[in-house]
Amino acid sequence: MKHISLLLLLFVYAFSYDAFIKPQELKTLLQNKELIILDVGSRESYKKSHIQNAVHVDVSKFSNKSTYSLQSSLRKLGINFDSHIVLYSHNTQKGFLNSSYFAYLCMSHGFENISILDGGYMAWLFENELLTSNIPSFAKKYGNVELKKNSSFFVDSDYLQSALGKVSILDSRSPRHYYGVEKSDSIKAVGHIPHAKSSFYKDKFFTDETLKPTSQLHEIFISGHGLQSDDEIIVYGADIFDASMNWYILYKYMGFKNTKIYEASFFEWGNNSGLPVTRYKWETK
Repeated sequence: MKHISLLLLLFVYAFSYDAFIKPQELKTLLQNKELIILDVGSRESYKKSHIQNAVHVDVSKFSNKSTYSLQSSLRKLGINFDSHIVLYSHNTQKGFLNSSYFAYLCMSHGFENISILDGGYMAWLFENELLTSNIPSFAKKYGNVELKKNSSFFVDSDYLQSALGKVSILDSRSPRHYYGVEKSDSIKAVGHIPHAKSSFYKDKFFTDETLKPTSQLHEIFISGHGLQSDDEIIVYGADIFDASMNWYILYKYMGFKNTKIYEASFFEWGNNSGLPVTRYKWETK
């Protein structure tokens, strides 16, 4: 049975390659009229240098948008129902997580044709591919994408509290925050949500921000965390941004389609004294 399960997972991997796209693959798509490249790094970095025809997006302006407002913003970017969005950043932690957060926003509203450039801007640069500082002057035609928010993608604190011990929960923060060794900014509590397993999002990538091989991801998520592809999995972080990367890998790349985000994450949970928190203690004799 375990052998069959692994074969099914490998089958899923084979058809989810577009979750992360290599520079060479992106290069072959540059003339594709459905391709839309979005730079989700800082405006300053974008103005200095970016991938040809990439459009800058200030991801912070997409937070807390209504479905209608989000749809309108995507249409202004020329996004159609059949567009292929490729996201990349300039290899900063904030930009890196902007990619997965923006992907989550789109996918939780029904648009899933999204890829993240594996390794980001630096991977493109190392391949000696074309960069420019010119801002695209052409006006994209207003898109026709239609969005509808899907509530099965996320949970709130009430749902999570009722599900403790019944579902798999992953904490995307660093181990120091998970174990309560280090306090997060603007969060009163230290430690983690009961029954959560430590799964730092950075551990899924090499230092150059390229994704680790599927065999290593299998070791982390399946052998390490004991997850199965049909499990209900809830991911959280300090906020939705660091939670979104684990979610993206599980949902989009590995095909674990019952993976959800606790959007308010530990920022809400850890500031509510009425919610339980687990903290490990080290004692010296």
